Amino acid sequence: MVYVRKFFIILSVHDSTVFDNSLLRAQFENNEFEECFLLGDGGYPCRSYLMTPLLNPSTNSEKNYQKAQIGTRNVIERVFGVLKRRFPVLSVGIRTQPRTALTTIVATAVLYNILLKQNDEMPLNEQQLDNNLLEELPALPVRQIGNVVRNNVIETYFS
Repeated sequence: MVYVRKFFIILSVHDSTVFDNSLLRAQFENNEFEECFLLGDGGYPCRSYLMTPLLNPSTNSEKNYQKAQIGTRNVIERVFGVLKRRFPVLSVGIRTQPRTALTTIVATAVLYNILLKQNDEMPLNEQQLDNNLLEELPALPVRQIGNVVRNNVIETYFS
């Protein structure tokens, strides 16, 4: 009798590396989502579809953009924090095949929405979330085309 064990290698890579190898990036590169933008922190390069924070905002438009960009990302980071508190498997790591991990992540989001509709209380208080907000990462040097698009967004929507 032969026993076969599957071993899962847990790799730790930056989320920008995961994104760079994703179908979603390819779809954005192929302009499948016209007039749509993703928001990234300073760990991502600025691209025509991926808006990142500015290194040194100086004009009012740039400061308004920066405030909106960071504020919107903080909302998402808080949601991730809530999901990790509610479902610890998301914070300690999922040690399964990628397809199963994806199913687990989607299931936690569905379960969270069900619990929210039932007014189920969080196991930890909400103030703990505010104490764990992520620090802003410094922006990295970026590609020129992304800068041009980002500057156009700033001038169009934040002036």
